[in-house]
Amino acid sequence: MTQEFRGLNVIFIDDSNSRIHAFLSAKICDLFPKPPKEGVIYSLSNFHVRVYSDDEKNRAVRFSKHIYFANHTQLILEEDNITNIAPYAFDLYELNDVKKFVSDSRFLIDVVGIIEDCNMKCVRSREDESKMHIKFRITDGRSTVNVTFFNTLAEDLEKELKNMKEEPVTIIIASAKVNEHEGALCLNNYPATRFYLNNDHYSVKIMKERLLDPTFSIKEKVAEEGNAPPIFTVADIKKLPKEYTESKVRCQITVKKVEQKTNWYDYVCTSCGEEVDIVEGRYKCLKCVRNIPYPDRRFRLATICNDTTGILAIVFPDDEIQRILGKNAFDVADEVGDDKTFPLVLKSFEKKRAAGYIEDSPKKIEPTQVNDKSLTMEIDETIDILSSPPTAKSSNKVRTRDKNQFVPYEMEDNVPISKYKVVKIEKV
Repeated sequence: MTQEFRGLNVIFIDDSNSRIHAFLSAKICDLFPKPPKEGVIYSLSNFHVRVYSDDEKNRAVRFSKHIYFANHTQLILEEDNITNIAPYAFDLYELNDVKKFVSDSRFLIDVVGIIEDCNMKCVRSREDESKMHIKFRITDGRSTVNVTFFNTLAEDLEKELKNMKEEPVTIIIASAKVNEHEGALCLNNYPATRFYLNNDHYSVKIMKERLLDPTFSIKEKVAEEGNAPPIFTVADIKKLPKEYTESKVRCQITVKKVEQKTNWYDYVCTSCGEEVDIVEGRYKCLKCVRNIPYPDRRFRLATICNDTTGILAIVFPDDEIQRILGKNAFDVADEVGDDKTFPLVLKSFEKKRAAGYIEDSPKKIEPTQVNDKSLTMEIDETIDILSSPPTAKSSNKVRTRDKNQFVPYEMEDNVPISKYKVVKIEKV
């Protein structure tokens, strides 16, 4: 094994909580006198995007493409977090699913669990005292997995556990390597591995609640700039032919009623963003064909809206509600305190006016007898609906999009893209 420095591996996260891996080669590191730092926000432009080859293993992000820094890449430090990019983003798997990764070496894995015994110490090698390891077990109430950290990460865990006053201790392990040792499953650290103890991530709260439960322990068509479509009335929209299906039209409406008999949020997959189903008591993504132990919550506000020409059923999607409220669905759920009470902050949308784009939605709003159309609305202009701060601080927000089209293959010169926060850096 060579100690030659080959470059920096970086994981970026944007304001929609999507992650992507980036690589800064040692050959051009001198062009970046101030390399990226973890926890700092940058705007990134003029980079290359490449598709992973089949032989690239141990990827920290489940995505087919990754960013390559070029000699003309611009990495600009942003002083303020005006977009409120979340500090963390995880793609968590159930401990019971860990065994699937033994034979799939393409990806590393994120898990969360309770440390069974915090009274552990590092064991140093007799041959080389600079080498050490620490062993422990984590559980989610139904499954248990062995974990072994080596060297620096082992020492860091030992130090942090000594300072922990709150018990039980919940640990999120990001980018762990799945191995088998003496026939038993084991998680080990990799250069990309990080751990977080009693973090404020929503999965930690869910984990602690589950352990207290005895029953548990058993394409988008966007108008070109300068060519904005005219404003349609509700009557006009009802008369639109089938050719307008999945197309966007602009309207100006008043929210007449917020439906409180329908769920105000959906549970969605943390990988693909699709709504999950409950199969045998567990959340499962039928698209990814796996259980989602800690699904994300996404707003879905069903409303009855009108103008002077008629009434229409419209769904306000997650992105728009987060932008308006400055909060995500988990934040609102915490404020309400239970899942049975409808949030007053969403009820306050009634009698408010907004202008924006609407399009046909595959879901129908039920119950409603307004008409046979169910539409989603992307707010273009808030008239008096609510103040509109930047995107909310998200714990693990997922936006509906085709991830294969998330990163273009080539960027035009000197065109900045969305701001990113560095969440992980690894020297190779």
